[in-house]
Amino acid sequence: MPRALVSLGGNEGDVRATFRAAMESLRRHPQIDAVRASRIYSTPPVGDVAGGSFLNAAADLTTSLDPLLLLDLLQATEHQLGRVRALHWGPRTLDLDLLAFDDRIIDHPRLTLPHPGCWYRRFVLDPLAEIAGDFVHPEKETTFRCLRERLLVRPLCVRVAGGDDATRSRLVADLVDGFDTIECGPWESVKDSERADGEKRGGSPGLLLWLGPGAGRSEFSELPIVPRVDLTAFPESLDVAARYVLEAALGEPRVESSFDPG
Repeated sequence: MPRALVSLGGNEGDVRATFRAAMESLRRHPQIDAVRASRIYSTPPVGDVAGGSFLNAAADLTTSLDPLLLLDLLQATEHQLGRVRALHWGPRTLDLDLLAFDDRIIDHPRLTLPHPGCWYRRFVLDPLAEIAGDFVHPEKETTFRCLRERLLVRPLCVRVAGGDDATRSRLVADLVDGFDTIECGPWESVKDSERADGEKRGGSPGLLLWLGPGAGRSEFSELPIVPRVDLTAFPESLDVAARYVLEAALGEPRVESSFDPG
């Protein structure tokens, strides 16, 4: 049967009990088999309205459901356990995200696979690497374990590409001022030899933030696949999107407890 990866998150109510109830519900489903859960991690919140620290975990399962039916099941489980979708990036009792489904790449109005943020969000990667580190991200073409390890380097090398010179320079300055564990600059400043060597190693820098097309600049499709992040795909402004990406990539999850099935 196909293999699927799911992340769990929450910061309201008795999150551990909610996680246990969610896992029990998934295990009882007749079309889901071999559910394996990570330990539970405490992770810093991302964004200005997220509330307090989150608990996060991951599940690795096999299922005969197709991806959209599995999505329906996850959303129904969220609803049954009290999830209310009121505020983007806001507090929540339970978040169940479908991260990947075998090597499928899906662009559907209801579902994008693999999950666009799963490869750089430490609150997803740390529990995921624990139980599914060998799983190959179908777009990045490297394992989730390697994707996590790329983000552990300090200072983390961050480059900004696209957009106009003024916007790019301002964002670089803002990021350097706001994050003391990164080394940040414009992508155009990287020497061709360094760029080519980085691509051979699977993509360097750690994160490559795309601001959209600019006159005479490279296109998103021409950037190295592994580190590139399209900030124009976020509903927030470029500045806010960049900050959210870095907060998610730099946050240090802490193992909170074993996943007690109850």
